[in-house]
Amino acid sequence: MNKRWSFFATLLMMSTPAFAAITLTTSEEIKIAAINGQEVNTGLFSSNKKAHQLKTGENVISVRYSQYFEENRNIGTHEIVRSNIVNIKTPLLDDNQTYYLSLIDTPKNVDAARDYAKQPVFGLYNSKNQLLVKQQGAKTSGLGIVSNLFVEGESINRNQVNVQPSPEYTAQAKLNQPKEEISTDVSVKGGQDQRLIQIWKNASKVERQKFLTWLAEQ
Repeated sequence: MNKRWSFFATLLMMSTPAFAAITLTTSEEIKIAAINGQEVNTGLFSSNKKAHQLKTGENVISVRYSQYFEENRNIGTHEIVRSNIVNIKTPLLDDNQTYYLSLIDTPKNVDAARDYAKQPVFGLYNSKNQLLVKQQGAKTSGLGIVSNLFVEGESINRNQVNVQPSPEYTAQAKLNQPKEEISTDVSVKGGQDQRLIQIWKNASKVERQKFLTWLAEQ
């Protein structure tokens, strides 16, 4: 009895796929808004996670650029510059791997950040620090948050909505291959027809009757 249960347990373990985690880490200036359409909790009192789980294959990561600058430490004023949401379609991601999402050409001061937020550029890297895809945001204007220690407010130009540029995949990125169209080879089809005719000619009366009976039942 124990042997039988051991056998069933072995079959169950073999038929159950092992969980293979794919980890995404991000730089400090990147906020994850959603992963594959599933909103990520990034509210005021939520933990600021820098590691997220992705699925095997392609993923769509919705992110925004957000950077903090102190204006006057003595009176506690600061500015947070933010971009609109940018959607990044990843290449095919491998099991048990870690990927890193970072800004390309991160701005060093608040003036540069204001311009950068109008069209930020994100890069996805593999564990070998190889760039896989570069995604630029849609060019917008009037973005940013100016705030102090207690109040935050966002100013977004909602009258201007542009489509973001296409992703730029590198040679290191693995992509889904487009499906090839199935073409009908007339010569092959003709050869198959001739073969069926020849089989029919060589068949006996009984074999022909069996074939017609089978054909009528289909």
